[in-house]
Amino acid sequence: MPQKQLYTPQAAALEVTLRCDMSCMHCGSDATRRDRPDALSFADWCGVVDEFKKLGVPHCTLSGGEPFLYPRWRDLVTYIRGRGLGVNFISNGWNITEDDMRFMKETGVEHIGVSLDGDEPTHDHIRRRAGSFVRVVRLFDWSRVFGVPVYPATSVNKLNFGVREKILRVVLDHKVRAWQVQIVNSFGRAGRLRNKMLLDPEQFTRLCDDILCWQKEHGKALRIMAADSLGYCHPVTDAMLGDCEWQGCNAGLYVVGIQADGTVLGCLSLQDKAFAAGNVRERPLSEIWNDEKSFAYTRSHDPAKLEGACKSCGKAAVCKAGCLGMAFSVSGSIGDNPYCYKAITEARPAPGRP
Repeated sequence: MPQKQLYTPQAAALEVTLRCDMSCMHCGSDATRRDRPDALSFADWCGVVDEFKKLGVPHCTLSGGEPFLYPRWRDLVTYIRGRGLGVNFISNGWNITEDDMRFMKETGVEHIGVSLDGDEPTHDHIRRRAGSFVRVVRLFDWSRVFGVPVYPATSVNKLNFGVREKILRVVLDHKVRAWQVQIVNSFGRAGRLRNKMLLDPEQFTRLCDDILCWQKEHGKALRIMAADSLGYCHPVTDAMLGDCEWQGCNAGLYVVGIQADGTVLGCLSLQDKAFAAGNVRERPLSEIWNDEKSFAYTRSHDPAKLEGACKSCGKAAVCKAGCLGMAFSVSGSIGDNPYCYKAITEARPAPGRP
């Protein structure tokens, strides 16, 4: 008897390769020049796309590693578009050529998300590759030439916190239409450098305040999007999120991620094997997705498992500890998220008190 589909993933991410030609200090995937052992074949990925079609997925994101190092990325884009799905990329921007831009325009690629992590010296330092900043901003110019939207995403951390206004200026000067701001989590290399990379509570709340100010000042020219790692359930963060009311993590509800070896996750940020729901080599994705035992951490959320400030929070039933990837990477629990504007500001002493 066919399984009933209770949820339809609205966002699907394919880690088409773990290979990368950079060694970024904050890489949560710990990507290197080697792919995952037993990586999926092109035929396997086409099968995954067929399952996306079956599940009603409207769009998918090709990520990595660095997706433009996947040898058959053009073939995969062509297949995805042929199945009627939208497709976009998340990239470091290093390998993209003018011919690639033409191809993406011709095939209808929706947009390219590209990492922008500082002004030139800061970006190149974090990315550990001289010239990487220049290649990123070149894409902003090519975007207008070829008609393929290119949107920067900035992972804010201690190393680039001091140049956040300069990053904003780069985005504005290049007339980019949308910019995503997020914070670095504690997976991979960033986890090993967490004392050097992760924002402290004061920096975190200042960043949220800044984003809201930037939105008010530049909102007509630039859409500034706060990622799921920024929140939650406070007037400042509610205003920052705009129309996107926070209702808890969407991993396994409306989001799914497939690692290069076929491992199925509710979100690629929840990369610990404890969150794996199966492997597409062993069962079809639709069967994994519709299994009532899959993704219980969000589908059957248990408030009793909340910890820390989340446990006693009046918004716990709605927030559910915010971004679970952020929570788990920092605290080791999906029930305790220290990066919460509401919790941090409410814990501060009242004015005039020590």
